[in-house]
Amino acid sequence: MLAGVSHGMETHCDATLDGAQCYGALGGTVSLQLMTIDSKAPDILLKTNSTGFTRNILQIRNKTYKKVKIDKSIETRAHFFFNNGTFRIDNTERSDSAEYRLETFNSDGKTLGTRGLQLFIEAPVSSPQLSSQCLTHGEMRVTCSSEGDGPQYSWTLDGHTQRDTEASPGDETNTITLKKGLSGDLTCTVKNKINSVTVSKIISPCEDIIGIVTGSLTGIVLVLVMVLAVYCVQKKNKPPKTPVNVNSQDVEYADVRTLKNQMRQQERKVEYGHLKVAGGPLQPMEVDYGQIEILEGLRKVDTPEEEDCVYARVRKGQ
Repeated sequence: MLAGVSHGMETHCDATLDGAQCYGALGGTVSLQLMTIDSKAPDILLKTNSTGFTRNILQIRNKTYKKVKIDKSIETRAHFFFNNGTFRIDNTERSDSAEYRLETFNSDGKTLGTRGLQLFIEAPVSSPQLSSQCLTHGEMRVTCSSEGDGPQYSWTLDGHTQRDTEASPGDETNTITLKKGLSGDLTCTVKNKINSVTVSKIISPCEDIIGIVTGSLTGIVLVLVMVLAVYCVQKKNKPPKTPVNVNSQDVEYADVRTLKNQMRQQERKVEYGHLKVAGGPLQPMEVDYGQIEILEGLRKVDTPEEEDCVYARVRKGQ
């Protein structure tokens, strides 16, 4: 069975009463009971004006012999049975849906009565499919999917009728929200005027996602607190670092850079050297790696002009 087409599906309708409503499966067969077996009306006329003008769909003349005339639009798909007064239409189409008028006559052609008939051709509902989804608070949302004309849905859980907690009373929907903790055999029934189909599924309770997430976050916070506490304890109990004794270290190599302004110091320690005065005898005195010459009215100090002293070597004890 396919949605929209239902080959081989047959429906039967009693159209002997005025105002009868009959339903046929699209692509299937519909049988309309127009007369009873003991009917004394030999002649009938079934007509419709659904297309804007009147068409005689079926004419039966039975005054002297049985004669049936079916409109060309359906004559290859329709048949009338005299033995039970049934009019059958095969391979039904959407265009077969219409309001019909049935008139009956006696053998003299006198009208016996008129009655109305409404025929609906609809697609049957297809076999439904169930899908479920767990919500944040442990609830479960279940969807029943089906195709067809005018589907209506009903739900049972272990045989007990269920109604969507989010739907208004009497509202039939293809989705139902089950409360937290519910489980069992869930059945969805889909029906329309043509047919009815069901599908069942065993469901298990959903877990509370918010509770799980909250528990996980709490565990992470506790771990972080424990790690922080251990770190603080270790830092508090860690012994202080021993200061480095500069005098106990041997200085092997050092780069020393001396700028000119550093060399212009006001005080210098003179140990080994001599002093020269212009126009006078030499007067020996101690200086440290340098000479001081005094000229007339001007003192000039000879100092190294190099700004950089590279790889000065100092050894302990020397």
